[in-house]
Amino acid sequence: MGQEQTILEKLAMAPRGGTIAGLIAAYMAQASMGKALIRDPHDRLRFFIENISRWGSKALKVLNFEIEVLGLEKLDLKNRNYLFVSNHMSYLDVLIFSAKVPSVFVTSVDMGQVFFLGTLAEMGGSIFVERRSRHRVDQDLSNMTNTLRNGFNIVIYPEGTSTDGQKLLPFKKSLLMSAVDAEREIVPVAMKYMSVDGEPFGKANADKVCWYGDMTFADHFLGLLKHREVKVQLQFLDPISSKPEGIPGERIRTELAEKSWHAIQSAYFGGRPVPFGEPRATMSL
Repeated sequence: MGQEQTILEKLAMAPRGGTIAGLIAAYMAQASMGKALIRDPHDRLRFFIENISRWGSKALKVLNFEIEVLGLEKLDLKNRNYLFVSNHMSYLDVLIFSAKVPSVFVTSVDMGQVFFLGTLAEMGGSIFVERRSRHRVDQDLSNMTNTLRNGFNIVIYPEGTSTDGQKLLPFKKSLLMSAVDAEREIVPVAMKYMSVDGEPFGKANADKVCWYGDMTFADHFLGLLKHREVKVQLQFLDPISSKPEGIPGERIRTELAEKSWHAIQSAYFGGRPVPFGEPRATMSL
């Protein structure tokens, strides 16, 4: 806990940092209590994802994030659960998504070892996957399948890494098979940072919110506290059947990856630029 305590102390000295440090401390305290007291694994996981949704929402309000959600009304979240597939630019993506749809997030074992973020992810009920081991991939896929079957929404970032938002990387396919095995629909989601401090999001200011490459988490997050406002659109696209008709079994995951990729690519880059707040929006950078 020593390094985590140090970053909380640094936060306390930054603009709005004291409030954020308090929220993080409260989140971790409640998560630790839930981990210790809740014995049923499904109840514990539900507690974790609702806890990070609640405290993440509070943190985003303090940071003055304004989130517009499009297309969520098309989904039957009361009676069904989904595998959500999204583009990925920052650790902020998790807080933004979770604030609107409490979910289990899938991330890499390497991310679980990142200072501070790994602890936050573990306390949020994340599933950590290891793609470098075939045996481990099968095990992780089984874990995801069972989680979907037990009624939880899952979010994956199939680009396999975060980017600066200037392009959509090819999708890795293997984890999509969890939706096939669990017989759940796949919902592509386009995450779009619209503006930072009133300036349209683009290459010039992407690094203010995007976290990728060799950026350090502490420096990036402390820099984030200096910004006045960030506007985001979270666009839920049409669900994709995990059992596409007429597709041979060996091609299903490729078909699902291609459909998901094209849906997000079109929503993120296609169409005319749309002002923040206008309904039925797709946008181009």
